[in-house]
Amino acid sequence: MSLSVGREPNTMMKVVILTHNYRVVGRVYIKKGLRLTDMVCDARQFIAVAAAQVWERQSGNNLLQAGFINVSRDEIEIILPADEVDCSVDDIGSLGTWMVQQGQKCEDEQFHPQLDVDIDVD
Repeated sequence: MSLSVGREPNTMMKVVILTHNYRVVGRVYIKKGLRLTDMVCDARQFIAVAAAQVWERQSGNNLLQAGFINVSRDEIEIILPADEVDCSVDDIGSLGTWMVQQGQKCEDEQFHPQLDVDIDVD
């Protein structure tokens, strides 16, 4: 028999994180019922990102892919759910250009990232 004491169920949310130097795409754990904003505000010094892909913002070079990284909360300039990226506008800027360059397509005005890793949370 297995008991989980004091742990609330978590959900995974696919996010895009921009820092001054890096673009990170991955999944973050969010307590059930909380918003992404709540998770960021409640986070300690680092935010855990699972199934992470990291690019250099200036060059666009893919630096690494890892099952897990920590991102400094203080370095985050923008964080948003990946499925909230609006691909229906005419000029989607450098973030949209990057997504297109990465082979990610907009269909039915929704963003469907290539990164689709299923992670079981106990």
